[in-house]
Amino acid sequence: MAAPAPPRLRIGLRARLFLVTIALAAIPVVGVGYVREMETLLREQQEQNLLAAARAVATALNDRPAVRRLRGRAAAPPPPVPAASPAPASGSAPAPAVEPGSEPVPGGAGDPAPAAAAEAGTAPPTPEAPAPSRVIATEENAVPERAGEEIDAIVASLNRARSRIWVVDRKRALLALGGSLRGPAAPTAAPEAPPSAWERLENTVLRPLYQRLLARPNDDFDDSLPETVISSGPEVDRALTGIAGARWRATPDNRAVVVSAAHPVFAGDTVVAAVVVEETTNAIQTFTVRAFEKLISATLAVFVIVAAIMLLFASRLAGRVRRLRDEAESAVDAHGRVRALVTASHAGDEIGDLSRSFSQLLERLAQHHDYLENMGARLTHEFRTPVAVVRTSLDNLAMQPLPAEAGEYMRRAGEGLDRLSRLVTRLGEARRLEHALRDGERTVYDARTVVSGCVDGYRQAYPQVGFETRITAAPARVNGSPDLLAQALDKLVANAVGFAAPGTPVVVRVQADDEAVQVDVENTGPPLPAATAARAGARLFDSMVSLREGSADGEAHLGLGLYVVRLVAEFHQGVAAARNRDDGTGVVVGLRLPTA
Repeated sequence: MAAPAPPRLRIGLRARLFLVTIALAAIPVVGVGYVREMETLLREQQEQNLLAAARAVATALNDRPAVRRLRGRAAAPPPPVPAASPAPASGSAPAPAVEPGSEPVPGGAGDPAPAAAAEAGTAPPTPEAPAPSRVIATEENAVPERAGEEIDAIVASLNRARSRIWVVDRKRALLALGGSLRGPAAPTAAPEAPPSAWERLENTVLRPLYQRLLARPNDDFDDSLPETVISSGPEVDRALTGIAGARWRATPDNRAVVVSAAHPVFAGDTVVAAVVVEETTNAIQTFTVRAFEKLISATLAVFVIVAAIMLLFASRLAGRVRRLRDEAESAVDAHGRVRALVTASHAGDEIGDLSRSFSQLLERLAQHHDYLENMGARLTHEFRTPVAVVRTSLDNLAMQPLPAEAGEYMRRAGEGLDRLSRLVTRLGEARRLEHALRDGERTVYDARTVVSGCVDGYRQAYPQVGFETRITAAPARVNGSPDLLAQALDKLVANAVGFAAPGTPVVVRVQADDEAVQVDVENTGPPLPAATAARAGARLFDSMVSLREGSADGEAHLGLGLYVVRLVAEFHQGVAAARNRDDGTGVVVGLRLPTA
């Protein structure tokens, strides 16, 4: 016996479409990658813009009288170039690579200065090395004070918002400083219109989520210029050697990232100073945060809308399929009789095609079932004439002198003709009963009286069989026809007598409760097949069906008697059922009729 298949996980249409909706999660993943790529491009562009700004400031300072006065300071040997740029402070972004054709970034790939310094054996200046900062014209060769004022004026005229520009000479003396990394104070916002429903939802539900997931930058950071940046900044060291460069570093409080670009200032062919232009990446981070917020909002909105559409679509689709299933189940009764046709849908999709196919199939099935039901009446009518001809012929032959051995053939022909006559009679009886039940009159009667009277008649009709009655003392009132109940009981008893083992009794039992009256006829004999017993003898009550073999009386059972029993049970709004005895020694067949 094959092992039963493991139960399969049932996933409905709604769950399937919801799983399909989850595929929309790929949209924010792609969006995050796109925003990250945009952020990288913006950082590279900001670095290039700062290099261009530093070049422009340096060009404005080149060969100025104040710059030419610094040439005497340029006679001193240039400061050593560090072998490698120090690691940026915690929280600072890594220095992005410089595109081909742009000026190299200090410490980056392709930068010749660190390699040259390494070959020369010079050590990079450490942040702890003392270096004068914010000191102007304090040494012997200091620039005259008017030169610093001139450079300050030039730097102030070229300053940009949210940028800081400072100039340092070769002695790391700060010559000029202008601008601020912080932006101007935000103006007072004008009163806005009342927020929309989406804005209210975003402020109450999504904004806390954004604050947890995304860190929005602000201007509350330390924008001081540390002395280490002036004295040991790698971009300044490279600029003083004549090579422009850039660096990314964190503010002293690690709350912002600063990108600085340095460019040399020339007096003739001599590098006399370096210009450094600085900005924070707050603008880029603000853009990134806003992009992420819009991405999350758009993703949630699209997901909710698509999920709602999918749910409505799945509900409508599941409702149509469920309605088609219910119609198909109710179209055919337990005995295969077509009771109603499936309503053909006019929809142009696959479910509409399926409903139309079901309707056509049931219509053809109903036509075939009508043909089979009417076949009994046609066979009864067609058999009567040949049966009468054969019987007449046998009677005529019986009156003629025949050989002795012809008597056996005459007897066999008579028995076959009797069987055929009984078949024709039973077919006609079942057909007449079907028509009679359609307009049968109903009355309330006690089933105990009908059963008791019928059993008394069976004792005389079947003297070779013993009958036992087990009738309840409680009333067994049903609404129907006592004549039809007696007719059904005749069929049950005839069936039990036909299959009862010799010398065993036939038991007729009547039981009653508040809901139903049970009338059973029980005999000892061959049991029902296992498959039939498991289904409570469902097929046993169909027309022309007999599932037991080897009856005691030797007659062929045509399956019409229990078919009549089923018709009578349905007339009483009850059911007919058959089962094997608990000990497997016989069969119990009966009717369960609702109590009146």
